[in-house]
Amino acid sequence: MKTHSARLPLVVGCATVAAMLPYLAIKTAWLAGSDVGLTDPGLMRETPFVVGNLITAGMEVAGAALAVTLVHRWGRRIPAWLVLFPMWVASGLLAPAMVAAPLAYLAESLTGAAAAGGTDTGAAPDGLQGWVYGVVYGGFILQGTGLAVAFALHVRARWGALLGSSVGSRRPGATHHVQVMATVAVGGLTALVMAVRLYWAAGGEAGLPAALGASPTQQVVHASSATLALAGLLGLAVLVSRRARGLRLWGPLAAAWVGAGSMFCSAAYQLVILLAPESPFEASGGGGFGLLLVTQMIGGTVAAVTVAFHLAEAAPVAYPEHRGHRRPQPALSAVG
Repeated sequence: MKTHSARLPLVVGCATVAAMLPYLAIKTAWLAGSDVGLTDPGLMRETPFVVGNLITAGMEVAGAALAVTLVHRWGRRIPAWLVLFPMWVASGLLAPAMVAAPLAYLAESLTGAAAAGGTDTGAAPDGLQGWVYGVVYGGFILQGTGLAVAFALHVRARWGALLGSSVGSRRPGATHHVQVMATVAVGGLTALVMAVRLYWAAGGEAGLPAALGASPTQQVVHASSATLALAGLLGLAVLVSRRARGLRLWGPLAAAWVGAGSMFCSAAYQLVILLAPESPFEASGGGGFGLLLVTQMIGGTVAAVTVAFHLAEAAPVAYPEHRGHRRPQPALSAVG
C-alpha cells in the first residue's frame, strides 16, 4: 500500500506533463512559422499572436517544471513562495478555461453557432481549424486537473495541519480589521466586474470591443468569469468573517484562491494582448474593456494579499509541537 501511495504523486506528475506536450508542440510550431491547424495562413505570424504564443509557451514550460516540483520530496524544501505563486498563476489561468470550455461547447451545440472568440490570445479565432480547440482546451482541462491533484498532495504533505483546521480555530490577528476593510473593497470591485460581465453574458455589447462581439462562446466566458469572481469573494468573506467556525479551512481557501487568481491572472494576460502592437482591439473600442481588466487585477491582488495575511496569522497551527521544540514556525515563511 505504501509503495502505491508513494508512486501516486509521480504518476500524477508524469501524466500532467504529458498533457502539456500537445499544446506546447502546437505553440512551438506556430512560433517556428508553421501554419499547422490554421485555415488562415500567416495568422500566427501577426504581432499579437506572436506575443501571445511566446507568453503561453513560456507558461507551459513553467507549468511542466511546477508539476515536477510538486510531486517530488525535494519540492517540499523549496521556499513556499516559489511554489505558491506559480501555482496561483496557473490556477488563475486554467480555471476559467476549465469552466468555460465544456459550457461553451454545449452552448455552440445547442445554438449551432461556430466557435468564436475562443483562442487563448483573446483575438478572432476564425483562422483556426476545429481540431485545434479540442487539443488546446482538452489539454487545459487535463493540465488543470493534474496540477490540482499534484498541488493537493504537496499541500497535504507540507501544510496538512493548517488546512485541516477549522475556519474559526484561531483568534483574529493584528490585521483582522484591515482584512475586513480589504474584503469590503474586494466586494465592491467584484460587484462591478460581475455586473459588467453578466451584462455582456446576456448579450449586451456596450463597452465591448468589436473583436469580442457577442457570441455563445464569449457569453459563456463572461458568465464563467463572473461566477469565479463571486466564488472568490464568498471564500474570502468566510475566511475573514470566521463565522462558519465548524467549516474546514481548505474549502473557502480554495474558493478564494481560485477566484482571486482568475480575477487577476486572466485579466493580466488579456491586458498584455490588448496593449500589444497591432492588437485587434486597437481599432475596435477596447478602452472600456481595458478598464474592466484593470479593475479585475486590482480586485484579485487585494483578495490575494488579504488571504496571505490571514494565513500568516493562522500559520502556527500548521506545525504541531515536537519533542524538545516548543516554538511554532510560520507555515508559509520564505523558507517554506
